[in-house]
Amino acid sequence: DAFDYLDAPPIRVTGADVPLAYAKTLEQNSMPQVPNVVKSVKKVLNK
Repeated sequence: DAFDYLDAPPIRVTGADVPLAYAKTLEQNSMPQVPNVVKSVKKVLNK
């Protein structure tokens, strides 16, 4: 019921569409990062 109240279409913030790596540094790069989440939120809020 709340869908009509959205100002922008919903978006998904997920990890990269790649196989999960075994190396810790590669694994961290494939997961959602804070800057990407912030960027997506600002995009949805038109900021």
